[in-house]
Amino acid sequence: MSRTTSSERSGGQEGFTLAALIVILTIILIVIAYTVPAQWSMVMKRERDRQTIFLMKQYARGILRWQQKHNNTAPTSLQQMQDARKPLMLRNGGKWPCPLTGKEDDWILVPAQAVMPGGQVAPVTTPNGRNPATNPQPQPQPAGARQPSKLNKDLSPKDYVGPFVGVRPNAAGRSFIALNGAEDYSEWVYTVMDLQQEIAMRQAAMAQP
Repeated sequence: MSRTTSSERSGGQEGFTLAALIVILTIILIVIAYTVPAQWSMVMKRERDRQTIFLMKQYARGILRWQQKHNNTAPTSLQQMQDARKPLMLRNGGKWPCPLTGKEDDWILVPAQAVMPGGQVAPVTTPNGRNPATNPQPQPQPAGARQPSKLNKDLSPKDYVGPFVGVRPNAAGRSFIALNGAEDYSEWVYTVMDLQQEIAMRQAAMAQP
């Protein structure tokens, strides 16, 4: 009967360890193959949402420039803003594809009447919560904050043409980023009023001592 030498036993253990390592690596690769594409897809979709919101804000900036140039009158079409040159209303001509659909100018115009009453100016209160109208003592008061715009989709149909205060994507479905509390693309809205509120808040913050 032959005897198993220590070198043979050592070689067998190394072989077993290598086989176990291969199995573990295989399992890891399988897990990565199933999870990484899904996670990468999630990252890409979130980035697509961010790009869409960024362009909606760019259009709002263009609308504000238009209003400042035309006595607070709203534009009536994207083409009108895109054709403007002196001054330029939209960077690079403003012919931006919608990141959600990939189609150029695939945006729905949002008229002022489609912005729901949620976008009203909140009452100003003092730090102790009392209404300054009933508080005889003069105290520092923060500026009133306008609530984010809420969309009434029935008043912003796909075929709407006329004065508008913002644009929204021609898309529907659950979004990966909430915009002003809306988690469906069909409810997304960002208006020139939202932009003006952001500007006012930044100016107020810069004015703080």
